Order: sequence, then structure tokens, then C-alpha cells
Amino acid sequence: MAKTQPANSMTDPVSHPIKSKTLLKEAGSVLPSSDSSAQPSATARTGLGSAIAASEITASHDRLPPGPSRAVFPFGYTRQDLQRYGAFAITAIIAVYFLIQVQSILPPFLIALFLAALLDPSIRYLERRGRSRVYAIFLFYLMGLLFVILVFTIVVPKLMIQVEDISQNFPKYSTTITDTANSFLLDHTKLLKKIGIKQTNIDEIFKQTGPIKNYTSAFLTTVTVFFTGLASKAVWLIIIPVSGFFLMRDYPTIRARAIALCPENSHDQLDRMSTEIVDLFGAYLRGLAKICAIYGLWTFALLLLLNVQYALFLGLMAGLFYAIPYLGQLMSASVIGIMAYSMLPHKALFFFAIKQNSLFYAILTACAVILSNNIFDQVVYPRVVGQSVGLHPVVSFFALACGATLFGIWGMLLAVPVAASIQVVLMSLFPKIKQPPLAHLLNSQTGSSKTS
Repeated sequence: MAKTQPANSMTDPVSHPIKSKTLLKEAGSVLPSSDSSAQPSATARTGLGSAIAASEITASHDRLPPGPSRAVFPFGYTRQDLQRYGAFAITAIIAVYFLIQVQSILPPFLIALFLAALLDPSIRYLERRGRSRVYAIFLFYLMGLLFVILVFTIVVPKLMIQVEDISQNFPKYSTTITDTANSFLLDHTKLLKKIGIKQTNIDEIFKQTGPIKNYTSAFLTTVTVFFTGLASKAVWLIIIPVSGFFLMRDYPTIRARAIALCPENSHDQLDRMSTEIVDLFGAYLRGLAKICAIYGLWTFALLLLLNVQYALFLGLMAGLFYAIPYLGQLMSASVIGIMAYSMLPHKALFFFAIKQNSLFYAILTACAVILSNNIFDQVVYPRVVGQSVGLHPVVSFFALACGATLFGIWGMLLAVPVAASIQVVLMSLFPKIKQPPLAHLLNSQTGSSKTS
């Protein structure tokens, strides 16, 4: 007895009514009448099987592609793939050229986008607590507005008085430091000659050490230009909040569409990698802002206790410099020590009399700042900022130098999280990087060192 195969999608009477009618007509010519209760004859069954087999042959011809297959280019790319990637490359080149032409107006929009990505983890946290995204954004805006009002009504007026006083007395402070350095060089000429320093004037030393002078001058110029340029960017106070609001509101959509532009098989990896980078940046910068504020307040209180002049300005400066790894504490200690040395006779710790231009008092003050910085690094920083970004110290130094060379102050501030983000990308693309080193390689190195 011939067994018929079950109807598939190509022979389904519902989806192919014309073929089903033809099949029934061919089968009906050999089937008995409907009023017969007997089983169908062998001839009828054979005719039905032949009709179904013929219909399946026709369906198999229908499943063949209408034309020849697409040509496959090197690396498995088809003509459509090359056309799509070519159009994407041309669009990217045009976009980059356009952005270069309008680069002068980009900074406020980039800052707004950066803030949107930075605050997105906190906004998502409030969303998980049942708050709407718009509510969370308005909450952050309200907190930022209150902070700005507090700073401009309490801190800024006193700070401006101290800055103006420093600018007026700066020539006197510079003369004092120069005279003291020249006296030290004259009093210790023999000792300095033994270590290769033959100059008896501080200006001659700076002339001989051109790179130090150039680097110091460039750094001071960068700081001056940075703070002077802030006054001419008043329109940013409108662009950044307005653009930031819409970017924060639509950030998930913008992020999803950006990932959708990439190949589909990499969507999950890009989603995971971008989320990890944004969370790393957000956690690092939020924690760094907290620790800088705490350290600035602590330094301000310490300088008040030591009765150092311009304690508010120097505390704020120390808090900002704390964001610069390694070099921040040296710059803070140097500036504070110089300021302490330039002071007139006064009392420290409410009881101890300090004479004018006291070198001991200046060194003590600078050492107190360095000690405070190291205590914060070892005790407070891990608790506030959290775990380290996982960079090797040499990589941190290299990233800091690259950031300072390429982008000045902003490069120094963002060098560490940017380097950590690059590390996240590399670990995602090359998972073997984050695996522990092979034991036999470590043992071989240990054994060779013991043998030698």
C-alpha cells in the first residue's frame, strides 16, 4: 500500500487553493462515489498517491530561486554588503567633515551629551524605584540649581576678594621667593657645584632648564586661558541645560539607534560594553566629585587651623587639583607652601608664633597637605569612589601625560577614565587579556630567577 506524505507548507490546500483543486480533480476521477460505504479500491489509492507526488514535484520546482545566486566577494561579503558599507563610509566622511567645519559650536552640545550619559545610571536607578524619567531629570535640575545658588551667594563673593588680593600682592610674593632662592644659592655654592648646579641666580637656572620653564609657562597659560574663556561662554548656560534635558529624556532611544547601526550579531556585545563604559565613567566621576569636595573642605579647615592666608582659595584649589592623579598633591603642596612662606608674622594653631618668611612653617604646612592627601588616597578614596578602575600605575602615568599633551587640563582630568574605558573595550574584544597568567609561565620565570 502506498503511503502518502503529510502536506507541507507548499502543498497546503489553504495556502495553495488552485493546486488543491487540481489535485482533487485528478483524485476524484478514480475515487468511488460518496454514497459508497466500502473502502477505496487499490486503483483509487494509487491514483491519489500519483497525484500528490506530481503536486510535490511541482512545488519543489517552485521552491528553486528564480535566478542565479548573488556573487560572493572576498571575506564572504556580497555586492549588497559592499554597497551598504560603502554608503556608510561616505556618509561618515561627510559627517566628520561637517563637524570639523562647525567645531566651534560643538563643545556645549558635547558637554550636554556627556552629562546625559553620566547621569543616565542615576536616572535608571530612580526609574526602577517607580519614578518617571522626566521626574528624575527635573529632580537633578532642581538639585543643580540649588547648588549653583548656594555657591554664588556664599562662596563666590569671598573667593573673589581673595583672588583680587592675591593678584595685587603677587609681585611682592614673587620677589620674596626669588630673593630667598638666590640667597640659598649663594650660601650653598660649594655644595651645589658638587651636584652640578653652578648658577647663583634662580633666573639663570630657569634659562638653562628650558623645558621646565616652557612646561610651567604653558601650564599657567592654559589655566589662565581656561578661566578667562569661561566668561565668554555665557550662552553655554542656556545651551547646555536645554540640550541636556532632551538628551537625558531620549538617551535610551539615541543609544539603541546608535547600536542598531552596527551589525546585528554584535548588538549584544556592544550593548554590554557601552553600558559597562557608561557606568564606569559615571561611577568614577561622581565619586571623584565627592572626594574632591570632601578634600577641599578638609584642606580649607586645615589651613584655617594653621592660620594660612587665603585658606578658602587654597582649599578650593587643593580640591580641584586632587582630581589630577599623582601630580595634584605636588602642585597643591607647592603652592600652599609658597603662600605660607610669604606670610607676615602671625600665630599658628592659636598659640605658636610664626615669624616672617619662616621656612620651617612653610615646609610643615606643605608636609601636612601631602600627608592629608595620602590619607585620603588610602582611606577615604576607596570608600567614596569605590574600587580602582584597574589600571596599572605605569598606564595611569602614561594616560595622564597623553591627556595633558593633547587636551591640557581637560585631558588630565579625563585621562584615567578614558584609559579605563579603552581597557574595557580591549577586554571585551580580547577576553584572554583579563584571564590570569598561565601558571607554567609564571613558574618558569620564578625558576629561572632562582637558578640565576
